[in-house]
Amino acid sequence: MIKKWAVAGLLLLSPLALAGCWDRKEINDVAFVIGSSVDKENGMYRSALQIALPGNLGGAGSKGGGGGTSGGKSYYLESKTGITLRSANMEIQAGNSRNLSFSHRRVLLIGEDFARDGIAPMLDQFARIPQNRLSSLVAVTSGSAYKILDAAAPMEQFSSEMIRELINEFTKRPDSLKQLVNTLMTDGVDVALPYLSIQEAVPPGVGTSKNNIQVTGLALFDEDKFVGALEGQEGKIINLAMNQAPSPDIIVDGPGGKGHISIRFSENEAKLKPVVRGNDITMTIEIYAKGAVYENDSNSIISDEHSLRDLERRASEEIVDKVQLAMRSLQHKYNSDILGFGRSIYENDPKAWQRFKGNWKKAYPEVRVIVKPELHIENIGAVGKPFGRKEIRND
Repeated sequence: MIKKWAVAGLLLLSPLALAGCWDRKEINDVAFVIGSSVDKENGMYRSALQIALPGNLGGAGSKGGGGGTSGGKSYYLESKTGITLRSANMEIQAGNSRNLSFSHRRVLLIGEDFARDGIAPMLDQFARIPQNRLSSLVAVTSGSAYKILDAAAPMEQFSSEMIRELINEFTKRPDSLKQLVNTLMTDGVDVALPYLSIQEAVPPGVGTSKNNIQVTGLALFDEDKFVGALEGQEGKIINLAMNQAPSPDIIVDGPGGKGHISIRFSENEAKLKPVVRGNDITMTIEIYAKGAVYENDSNSIISDEHSLRDLERRASEEIVDKVQLAMRSLQHKYNSDILGFGRSIYENDPKAWQRFKGNWKKAYPEVRVIVKPELHIENIGAVGKPFGRKEIRND
């Protein structure tokens, strides 16, 4: 009888051990941070947080494009300053009725003024607090980062989502917070991040003035300090040499210098091959690419074998010239080893790297760079001759 009462008592008490919701947080008590930025302002950290507004995320009666039933923004942006990034975020928390949650953050934007002073000091809080999302993508902004975080994103609900998609289109393997830290801790390679700016979406004087966010190049670092940016064609071609360009476009002059031919290389790969002889280093950048002609506004037919081989030759020369020009900027103007020449030497010849490791910043500008492209144009499109032209020639 006593045994039966003991078993019955244990069965009655066992549900108490299953009470696992004692520390629960209702979703109505949480503010989801979907994007954040950090700037320097008068020696202080300025933190800005983009917080989702669930009530304005669309649904019945919404106006689309991210607008809610009132047609308002689908997020709320708040910015405060503090002596550390954590204290700035705590100032923001002090003015919010919901608990800030960073587990859904998509992007972290760093203002260029902040980045010039070094980004390493701010990274501690991201690793120290497990809730922080280390997969958040990182970019540097031209000017204040919080202004870009609050810029219009007409195709997305949040500017942070638009920025995330732009970064994924710009590079094969975008740098997350985790990858950024790994690069900073690796010898023989410097950090390169997407460089964002606000550009005019329509020409001045045409309709209502509109601006848009764009990835305009690569932000360059020397160790953890921002030293400048490669923009335009230089940024795109170095992205190709870094093996980071998803589908780069190359524009070459038409035969005889008349018109232009645009080629997109949807398949591409770049490899580094170092050769060390004493104190002399030669780095060969081998670029393999397959592509198609996307536009031909020249007056020449390019469908025969001879024309295609000539086009591949001229595209190769264009890549060599552009990569060499960009490398001169990297080596002599910025002294930023974003391609990882030093890391490549270490991987191929660890003993040689030990000789250069302590003096790499002086050795890097003296590295001789050879560019060897191997290009194949496999498709000229649906038409063989320039479409819509009467007079054509086969050069």
